[in-house]
Amino acid sequence: MKRRLFALALALLLAVSLPVSALAGEWFIDGGDIIINATADGKQTVKQGNNGAVEDAAPVIKQKDSNESTSNTITIDADENVTANVTLGGVNIDASSRGDNTAGIRTTGDGNVTIELDGNNSVKSAADAAGLQKENGGNLTIKDGNTTAGRLEATGGRGGAGIGGGANKSASNITITGGEIIATGGNGGAGIGGGRDSGPNSASGILISGGKVTATGGDFGGAGIGGGNWSSASDITITGGEVTAKGGTNGAGIGGGWNGSGGNLSVSISGDAQVKVQGGDSDYWAGAGAGIGNGGSGGGSLSTANGDEVEPDTSGLTENGKLEYYAPGKNMATDAPEKVIENKPETEPEPSGDHAQPGASAPVYSVTDKDGNAVSYTAAREGGVLTIRVDAAYARLTLTADEAQALTAQGVEKVVFVTTGATSAFRPADLTAYKDEAPFVLTHDGETVTFTAGETDLASLLLQA
Repeated sequence: MKRRLFALALALLLAVSLPVSALAGEWFIDGGDIIINATADGKQTVKQGNNGAVEDAAPVIKQKDSNESTSNTITIDADENVTANVTLGGVNIDASSRGDNTAGIRTTGDGNVTIELDGNNSVKSAADAAGLQKENGGNLTIKDGNTTAGRLEATGGRGGAGIGGGANKSASNITITGGEIIATGGNGGAGIGGGRDSGPNSASGILISGGKVTATGGDFGGAGIGGGNWSSASDITITGGEVTAKGGTNGAGIGGGWNGSGGNLSVSISGDAQVKVQGGDSDYWAGAGAGIGNGGSGGGSLSTANGDEVEPDTSGLTENGKLEYYAPGKNMATDAPEKVIENKPETEPEPSGDHAQPGASAPVYSVTDKDGNAVSYTAAREGGVLTIRVDAAYARLTLTADEAQALTAQGVEKVVFVTTGATSAFRPADLTAYKDEAPFVLTHDGETVTFTAGETDLASLLLQA
């Protein structure tokens, strides 16, 4: 009996003398700064405050009361060829009071860092620091790989990115595979990417394959995804997820910041990715940022220039993927995009009348240029709406009364014609009353739209698109 009591007492003593986290793998940020080290010998330790390091291969960092922010910080360090693994289980870190260059979460070392998101997490940093500051030489991966939904809101201090580099610091090899991510740069910093004044190609190797990601550049020239002001970007790949990239004033949605060219910018958007981009507004000092490309440049109202667009590679988009461009200043939630790129298969009605050819699948209308030459277009049918898109300012859509009747018979209730300068729409059924007229011609010339049948003006039949 005495032995059993002694053993019990010893066990209790050991439990009291060790941090609770060592037993449960849970660490509470309320108790002080946390440092995680993954070393070349395959071990990972956690140190908090003045306590000694405790071996923990899968630490979960939580907060007792996440309704109140803490100024305590997290540092994750990994040796070369080693991966540090950490779960954020609901923290609310605001390190803005700790002094310049203090990041709420900082990754260091030459190895890789993987962060799992569980629950709601928020991190804000002091001036010149990124919200989640990526300094490790390997890859930083942010994921939501288990059944607990994860969210991270990362806000950079003045000059720092939301996720990426601090002031004068670049950021490379950032991967996001899941979770809800809201990354907002401080003044001059990118939402995801480089900090202010971080130089050419300051953000490279950024990959987003899943999740819901909103990246907003800081005022004074941060890109949504890419470089801070006076900085450019390269190698940005989006293969999945919902991504919204909005530049701060003068910054590109994806690409360079204020006075920062696209550099060697290469952007690939593929798979089922749903992507929205918007360049930042112009101001006295510089022009508007591109949707994808360069930030606005200039040195005052007399010499401002909008950023040049860089064409992304969208050849790998599936029929469920889409890239939408929004003009600077537009409401991305309520306003229509100015340009849409998608690779939906054509779902044209069967040909009829004089256009019908045995075995042919040609549409029962034509799309031409000023000279009457056929032009490339995309067409997609969703319900009773047939949308025809042309990537040009001038285009003509031509069809006969018989062809309009054929469209109606196929269940097409509305035709929407979209060019780079205008959008218009009509009901094919409305054209049947003009069956004795010449072919119907809907013309877009920049922002000017005309709809005629011979000498007859049919503008009254146009609908609000």
